[in-house]
Amino acid sequence: MDQPPEQQPRIEGVKYRKVRLFRSVTTEIDGIPSTRREAYDGWEPVPPREWDELILRGVTGIAIAFTSVAVIGGTASLGGLLDPLVPSVIAYGMGSVFAVAWLYCLGIEWLNRTAPDKARAARNAGWFFLLLSMGAVAAYGHTLNQPWAGGFGACVDLIAKGSWWLLLREYAVPLDAGVAHWVQDQEQKLAGRALLAARVRRLNRRAAYQRAVGGAEYQAADAILGRAESTRSLPEAPAEPAPEPVLAPVAAPAVTVAPVVPPAAPAPAAPAPAAPVSGQAAATVSAPTSPPPAAPVPPVSGPTPQASGHQQAPPQQPSVAPVPPVSQISRPSMAAICRREIGANADVTDAGLLVAVLAAGHPDKPNLADTVRRTAQRVDPTRKTRKVS
Repeated sequence: MDQPPEQQPRIEGVKYRKVRLFRSVTTEIDGIPSTRREAYDGWEPVPPREWDELILRGVTGIAIAFTSVAVIGGTASLGGLLDPLVPSVIAYGMGSVFAVAWLYCLGIEWLNRTAPDKARAARNAGWFFLLLSMGAVAAYGHTLNQPWAGGFGACVDLIAKGSWWLLLREYAVPLDAGVAHWVQDQEQKLAGRALLAARVRRLNRRAAYQRAVGGAEYQAADAILGRAESTRSLPEAPAEPAPEPVLAPVAAPAVTVAPVVPPAAPAPAAPAPAAPVSGQAAATVSAPTSPPPAAPVPPVSGPTPQASGHQQAPPQQPSVAPVPPVSQISRPSMAAICRREIGANADVTDAGLLVAVLAAGHPDKPNLADTVRRTAQRVDPTRKTRKVS
């Protein structure tokens, strides 16, 4: 069985009081323990009396008593003053407003005891309402030919207000500028969240009420606004690009074509022989591998073969690849062409690459062959060592 704990030795000069304490006692029989709570008398030190707390409670009680007397006296005086004008119940109700007004401002000042700037307005309003209450009590004494009684009765409100003013100064805690700003920021955040939550709650209640009692008109309006919002939220479709003007092909050297008179019979006409032209002109006039889209052709002197219904005889195949018209603007780069051809055939020659570049629409320049060779070497550095030409 457990023994009770020993009491600590008492300290001289410290007051003790007898208290009822409990301890756990365990009893074990045949190896089976059983624990119970046992009460015993002990002594514990008594803390010293908090005189500051007692005094603060006392002055608070006195201020409450002063305020009660001031409210009752002011109500009786002002009720008697207003009784000839209005019924007694209303007169005494109006009389209580003067004393309760400065008491109301006192409560606002208490709530802002840590913010002097916010409490200043309530403090000034409280003193103003106090002067009105005191003036009303003094006026009531004057009507009864008791000016001294009215004056001393008015001082009761002043004493009550002064007691609360001193008590608030005791509780007021002026904050540092930085701490006050931090507190104000936190209050603004909390107030903003509370205000937003209240607004959302009110809107949700209103929406639920409208859905319940709105009827078919509300449903129709909701559907119309829903379609308008969904239309407004969709991205605008991109405008179709305007067709770019197609440039005319490069004008070839002037070629005189003899007009061909169409035969009277509707049978297909035989092709007319073309005038002999130079190699360069033939290369220019010949059709490209992939014909470009139709483009307006500047007028030429004399009727054209297309207008007469005859087709021009195919010219002799040039020794170089045909050059496409400038209207074919979108064309792969020279490096992409070389990379594609080398990827298809690593042993392709520079001449083959040059033909592919010209076929892709690159203009024929004096140094085009050298440019193609250097581009191929950048794409495939091993061409230098393999001497591909």
